[in-house]
Amino acid sequence: MTISQIQLDNGAITQLARKAKRPVSKRGIVWLDVSMPSEDDLAWLAREYKFHPLAIEDCRNFNQRAKVETYDDYLFLSFTTSARANGNIAVQEMEAFLGANYLITVHREPLPALDAARRYANSKTRVDFLLYLFADHMTDAYFPLLDDIDDEIDMLEDQILENPTRETLQRIFTLKQQLIHLRKVTGPMREVMNRLAGTRDRMIDPRTALYFRDVYDHLTRIYELIETSRDLLGNALDAYLSTVSNRLNEVMKRLTLFTTIFMPISFLVGLGGINFQQMPFDNPTAFTILLATLVIFPSAMLIWFVRSKWV
Repeated sequence: MTISQIQLDNGAITQLARKAKRPVSKRGIVWLDVSMPSEDDLAWLAREYKFHPLAIEDCRNFNQRAKVETYDDYLFLSFTTSARANGNIAVQEMEAFLGANYLITVHREPLPALDAARRYANSKTRVDFLLYLFADHMTDAYFPLLDDIDDEIDMLEDQILENPTRETLQRIFTLKQQLIHLRKVTGPMREVMNRLAGTRDRMIDPRTALYFRDVYDHLTRIYELIETSRDLLGNALDAYLSTVSNRLNEVMKRLTLFTTIFMPISFLVGLGGINFQQMPFDNPTAFTILLATLVIFPSAMLIWFVRSKWV
């Protein structure tokens, strides 16, 4: 648990006691960063800032859909982004309370977007513009993630053409699930940015709304990239199934050709083994004719298959 008051004028961080009163900045702006909130932390926020119990409940359970909710004198927002490690995607979530002169961020794991925004913020930064910095850096995290997925799709396509395996198929389905997950995460985030860009909330300055519009454009592009990657994976899956089917057809064709070649041999051997009064083995001429037939028939069929380009 950590509640930090970030002073934008000098970058200092002061740990707040749970029993402390609501902090007031000399410059009129307060940013509180709550990391891994405990029940005491949430109770302190609810007591000092009069936050609605439903908003506090969302901060208690980190599994929220990106959203923005309007209350009397503040906005409650849920931002989501994604990170990729060892081929798996993990969702990173941040809840935020935006007031007229304060911004409170609540998160469970460390967020690089907060550190990046802190480097850009200064004493003249408005709280709504600070919120934009968070949203912008959380959105930009999708671009390298999607680049990695595109590179992996290219590798899968090469494997499908060269040597498709069961692992290739499993990876295709894994990537499809990850892209579906990304689409579910970025879709609500795009709606949130669209609302913040519409200047319908009095907590958002019209000048800052233009920046949220830029984030909305980025999310729209990200959403389109996700759809493009899903289409590429669908094509890769079709190519995999087609390649496997072609290989199976080649195997079946070869087996059919071998069966066809040995079919007359089996017939002739069975016919020659019938219990006649004079067995072919007792007559050298008949035996020679049988052996010649056993060689000529398969050879003629093999030549025919080759000339017909079946082999």
